[in-house]
Amino acid sequence: MFIGETIESVLTQNYPNLEHIIVDGDSKDQTLQVLKAYRHLKIISEPDNGQAEAINKGFRMATGKIYGYLNSDDTLLPNALHRVAQEIDSEQGRHIVMGRCRFVDEKGRYLGIEHPSHFESHFSVLKVWKGHLIPQPSVFWTKEVWKKCGGIDEDLKSDWIDYDLFCRFSKKYNFHYIDQVLATYRLHKHSKSEKSSIGDRLEEAIRISKRYWGLPIFPQFWLLTVSLGWYRFNRVGRSRSLFSEAKEAWRHRKWLRAVMYAAPAGMLAPEVAFYVAVYPFLKDRTKWLLKKGLAHLGRRRKIHPQTAVYLDHTDPWDDNRIGPRLLISRNVAQDSKTLLVKGNADLTYINEPLFLIVLVNGQEIGKFQLKENGNFVSHLALPKGISPGLTDVEIRATSWYVPHHFRKNGDLRPLSWLMEQVGFVSDKESGG
Repeated sequence: MFIGETIESVLTQNYPNLEHIIVDGDSKDQTLQVLKAYRHLKIISEPDNGQAEAINKGFRMATGKIYGYLNSDDTLLPNALHRVAQEIDSEQGRHIVMGRCRFVDEKGRYLGIEHPSHFESHFSVLKVWKGHLIPQPSVFWTKEVWKKCGGIDEDLKSDWIDYDLFCRFSKKYNFHYIDQVLATYRLHKHSKSEKSSIGDRLEEAIRISKRYWGLPIFPQFWLLTVSLGWYRFNRVGRSRSLFSEAKEAWRHRKWLRAVMYAAPAGMLAPEVAFYVAVYPFLKDRTKWLLKKGLAHLGRRRKIHPQTAVYLDHTDPWDDNRIGPRLLISRNVAQDSKTLLVKGNADLTYINEPLFLIVLVNGQEIGKFQLKENGNFVSHLALPKGISPGLTDVEIRATSWYVPHHFRKNGDLRPLSWLMEQVGFVSDKESGG
């Protein structure tokens, strides 16, 4: 049960004139016992027909000017409500504000990943298959918005009731983005996100999106139809599969078979053909010119919202890939003299010089450049004053790439290098 943490996160906002309403569907667990400890709460405890009806009950009781809601496992972060109050302003057209939202585990620990939070337009919200998602715990709106757009659809038996609500909101209003983490979204075995597969959840969201496409006489309907059809066709995935067959045939000197696979692959997705076949060839022969041009293009590229949420990820990924910043703890033994950094570099798609900057307990101890593909090993001398015991190691990468931009494989992580080993060693272990 996380309801106590949720309530505390709201209470410790120290926001004046706060109206805090809890709607409980006549729980049979310890929820009511927890609620009784908070005298500031307005509590509705009675049977309901689901989450949608419960949320609507709460807002019917609300008398404030700014609305927002949390599920019982979400929390607000410090100063969230004060920032929302500063930003929301109907006179300036800021009827809805949206901040960032972090994923946390059952114990409230940050997982290093944020909920995708991005808004361009109502049209982009409807293209849910593109990853333009809205983090419900970090969205707040005026009372006027709720009245004009209507509340939660109680006839919608879905976990995506908030998405349906935001489809209606975005049809009439823009979302004003706040570059601040306002809330957390907890991932645990009982959460909605864990009860069904990603594919099933997406299909459910698409069904809701279609409610707002409009009639076939309008261009929006056909633009969305084509976009969804293109997504379902998965030309890129099929192209990559064909190219793999072509490369395997080429490796076995079956030239005709290789061409038979490569030709349709190139027609399906020319961009995949470029990055699989042409780009490595050009890179080896016109390295300086190509790097310069692509680096310039790279600086102008907008960061995809699903890449932006990974920028704060500081742990190694499951495949030991490392992003722009690695933060780990390693044990310093009595005889430790150096920090060993061992890994593998793949500079194929990194178009700017890649340096790794290494810090121990916040103090920089070295910087080195990865100049070529393949394995690398670096020994960095420890500064004086480092005591034995668990010690923080940080490695910052100056460049990174997103695999999906080149391989079209859906991997939107920002990646810099592959870690094999990072740890403190003695002179004997380091070969000194």
